[in-house]
Amino acid sequence: MVLAVLLGVVSIPIGFGFVAIGKPGGLKYALLFAAILLLTAVLGYRTKFRHGGDIRTVRVDGKPGTEVRYSVFAFWAQVVLIALLAAVFLLAAFDFYLSIPRGDVTAPQAAAIVFGLIGLGLASLPVLVAAGRLRRGKLVLSQEGIHQRGWAFSSFLPWESFAGVKAVYNGRPYVLVIAYSNAPWERRQIVKFWKVDKLPPAPMIEVNCLSMAIDPNLLYWLLKFYVENPAARAELGTEAVIQRAQSGVFS
Repeated sequence: MVLAVLLGVVSIPIGFGFVAIGKPGGLKYALLFAAILLLTAVLGYRTKFRHGGDIRTVRVDGKPGTEVRYSVFAFWAQVVLIALLAAVFLLAAFDFYLSIPRGDVTAPQAAAIVFGLIGLGLASLPVLVAAGRLRRGKLVLSQEGIHQRGWAFSSFLPWESFAGVKAVYNGRPYVLVIAYSNAPWERRQIVKFWKVDKLPPAPMIEVNCLSMAIDPNLLYWLLKFYVENPAARAELGTEAVIQRAQSGVFS
């Protein structure tokens, strides 16, 4: 994070240095790289040092449930990062195109095509967000089971399907609510090109803790408590769940 901040800050005077030597086109790239690096550092800080959470009561098919939301900052920060990268490639494609002499087929023309295609591919992610295909995710704990709407998929498993809850680390922390192999698993990969998150290979609710607005330890104990205590599920969809999460009492 420190290195990203330093490189981001240094990129700004470098950009104005391009202006000073008569190459103002370099300024926009320097500022874009600065924004990408600084946003990356802020995203890392927010996911590593999180406080609070986002838990609320909702209605699921007319029935009460408790919703644990994904982080709004983590979602939009990554969308903006991809949009900035798309802008870099699209601007590069445009600049290469302008440098091509009329009627000439040169390396800049090939570069313009390649950069343009990469830029358009990256730009498709914000388009999917605007269309509602990619969206901020959520977990909903209802009387029937756990509903998960990831950024790019949806999943549901009933309570009786679960065998246990496990915390794992695979480059980043995850909470796995593991189900039996023959569980009636409802799932759908909504976006297939941009698998920013994807369905697990076996029946389970797989939660990437860095994508959540809630502390990973609290998420683990919250899910574990309701998986292992069927009688307590009667309080799902009430203020009792929020009070329990705030107090940290899972017994």
